[in-house]
Order: sequence, then structure tokens, then C-alpha cells
Amino acid sequence: MDIVRKNKTINKIRTLFLLSVFFLFFSPGFSQSDPIFTQYMRSMQTINPAYSGMWDKVGFHVLSRRYYIGQGRAPLTTSVLMYSPVKNENNGVGLDINDDRLGYQKRLSVTFNYAHQVKIDWKTNLRLGMKAGFLNFDNLLSKYALFDPGSDPNFQDEVDIRFMPQWGIGAFLYTKDYFISLSLPQLILNNFQKNRNNYSALAELRYFYLVTGYIFGKQRQIRFKPTALIKAAKGSDIEADVAANFLFFNKLWVGAMYRTNHTFALYAQLQLNKNIQFGYAIDYPYSLDIRKYQFGTHEFKLVYEYDFYRRPYTPPRYF
Repeated sequence: MDIVRKNKTINKIRTLFLLSVFFLFFSPGFSQSDPIFTQYMRSMQTINPAYSGMWDKVGFHVLSRRYYIGQGRAPLTTSVLMYSPVKNENNGVGLDINDDRLGYQKRLSVTFNYAHQVKIDWKTNLRLGMKAGFLNFDNLLSKYALFDPGSDPNFQDEVDIRFMPQWGIGAFLYTKDYFISLSLPQLILNNFQKNRNNYSALAELRYFYLVTGYIFGKQRQIRFKPTALIKAAKGSDIEADVAANFLFFNKLWVGAMYRTNHTFALYAQLQLNKNIQFGYAIDYPYSLDIRKYQFGTHEFKLVYEYDFYRRPYTPPRYF
């Protein structure tokens, strides 16, 4: 009876994701991308709701990413995440608040996540998640400095669009040694025709994310974790990053990452105590026509976790 119930659940999950992939590639509409951080490990719920609450602790993450230091009004992304298991690790909830700023453009998204876990076998788990919320978008077009102020009517009005719906899904397959994350964070086509000139600076793409990683090393002193992220959308080039991560004494993560957009990144995360972790990353483009005009992208991360349920054992977190 349990085997029959498990097979039915797996078939429902498979059907849902086949429909989602069909919707991604054959829907005529597009929408924007969710923020991606260099330190996305342990914060993957920004792109995959199935990751929400999969560990036994209640957690709060604050991430801030400042692009192209040295350039005025460069992009700034700030995210606040919250997650928690519900009674047990088979159910989880989460909250994502993302604030993106570029020039006079502001984008604020708030989404709520729910995830449920299905046990495939004694060592493999599959989580299915859904996120829903809203997006507010502002762009103060009249503040941009034009060569001939007042000559372009498209820059006379302000863009102010409120409560556009957001909805996404994701799956997360994992054991104690590896994981595979698959997600479509935004499926809904938003309509930007509320402003007079139908103007919007949002990227008109709907993204699909694949993330994977594996843990090597059984000894306590050092572990090695290679990871990869692939980001794709209809009508756009595939983007990817590959990273090498090392964990020392279960306290310090050190890593390096290569991105296909001609960027190299270094980062470190330190577990200050059982509740608090701090991380820093720097991204630097190696393209000569870009790097001489800025001093890299800097990213900070602060994590606070608390064992609210006071369980006798909580599994170690390597991803």
C-alpha cells in the first residue's frame, strides 16, 4: 500500500514538472528574473521554493550585493529570507523579500513559499515547492539626464506598477552526498501597459534554473564540494557558473567560482557560533573593456539560525 501511494505521488510530481517545462518553452509571454547571489548555497530558496525549511532550524538570511563599485547609481540588490520546518522536515515554509535598485529603477518582490518532501528510498529525498506573491515596480523616468531634456515624451511620465502577481515552482532531490535543484521561479506573464508609454526596464525573460553539487571527503577536517548552476531562458543565451568549495573543520567555507559572463569570484563563509554565520564574496570581470571602469561587485551575507523545535539531533548542512 505504501509503495502504491509513493508511486502515485511521484507520478503527480513528474506530471506537474512536465507541464511546467511545456509552459516555459511554449508560452508566448515572458517575465523577469529572480536575483542570483554568488553565495547562493544555503540561500537557494530565492530561486527554488522547494528548498524552504528543508533543515530542522528556523533561519533568517540577509544578503546585500553591490555591483560595479566606483560607478554612480550602480545596481544594488538586497534580500531578506526566512524559513522554517513545520512540525518536521517533510514540510517547510519560507518568506522572500527582494529589493533591486538600478539607477532610478526600483523593484520590490515579496513571495511566500511552501515545500513538501517525499521519501524516494532510504537515502534519497525529493522536495516539491511552490512560491506565490507580488511585485512592485517603479522607475522615475523624469529624473534621467537626457541630452535634450524634454525632447523624448517617453521620459516625461513615471512608471509605477503595483501588485503584479508572482508564482513559481521547484523541485529539490538530495541525499547526504549530493543534490539536484530544478526550478522555474516565475511563471506568470505580467502586463506592463498600466503606464502611458508601455515602458518597462524589466528583462522580458522567464528563467529556468538547474543547480547541482556533490560532497567529497568523509574526514572531519576538510570536505570538497564542486557545484554548478545553469540558467536558461527562451530567446537568451545559456549562462552558467562552476565553483569549487572547501569546508575546513565544519567552520569555514572557502571557494572560487567562474561564470560564463567573463567573471571570476572568490568568497568565504565563517560559522561564528552554532547560530550565526557571516559571508563575503567579490566578483571581478576579467574583460579589459569592463574591469578598468569599476572595482568589482561585493556581496555580504549574514545568517542567523535557531533550533526552535529543540530536536535531539539536527543533520549537518553542506548545501
